[in-house]
Amino acid sequence: MLVAQSQADNIANNLANVNTNGFKTTLLQVQAGQTLDVYRFQNQPGMTGAQSAVSAPYVGQLGLGSEVYDTPAQFEQGDLEQTGNPLDLGIQGANAFFSVGTANGVRYTRDGQFLRDGNGLLSTQDGQPVLGTNGNPIAVPNGDFQIATDGTITQNGARLGQLAVTRFANLTALRPEGDNFFQNSGAANPSPATGASVQQGVLEKSGTNVVRSMVDLIAAERWFDTNQKMVQTQDDTTEFAISAVGKTQH
Repeated sequence: MLVAQSQADNIANNLANVNTNGFKTTLLQVQAGQTLDVYRFQNQPGMTGAQSAVSAPYVGQLGLGSEVYDTPAQFEQGDLEQTGNPLDLGIQGANAFFSVGTANGVRYTRDGQFLRDGNGLLSTQDGQPVLGTNGNPIAVPNGDFQIATDGTITQNGARLGQLAVTRFANLTALRPEGDNFFQNSGAANPSPATGASVQQGVLEKSGTNVVRSMVDLIAAERWFDTNQKMVQTQDDTTEFAISAVGKTQH
């Protein structure tokens, strides 16, 4: 029941981000729970007092059901939608991320809905600076500018900087952190992205499949209800055993 509830919560979070640019859906990985060895303890018949002895015949194993193992993100290429806004950027290539400077260090995102902040810096909607290959924020003066597929930003022929687009050797170690950011947990092994293409004037849409998510949500709810009925059946059986089977027969 707890796993089914976690599945429903996970799907609900994916559906809540159906309109979040660059959002990557998360999956629920389940593993078998702990198993316990079960023994039947009883006194040896015919022995009393100091002669009493206890034996423990082995009955078998008792499984404790299933449990959540992990909720990894599903890094698949999302659809790119034309917006015409030169500050909107999308990446063609599943293993590539924009680098953003935050108070907690560098974070990574696929959400390229950027803006020019009050200081003329390219930033996220929350005001976090987008980083260049030199690790510093990129200043973008007013006026038209162009961004090449390798992330190089130019204005009137002058080079303003180059976007730091990062790939990871181990995507499993890239963990969702909130605010559409991902954090390197320490073993993701980042490096400059190769084979990825930065597209100007487009945004990557959410990876949530609404129809599939709704079907999975219904299945999770039915899964929960089925397990709930099983628990009720076990309770009824135990109650019957206590009230009826254990009575002394005359």
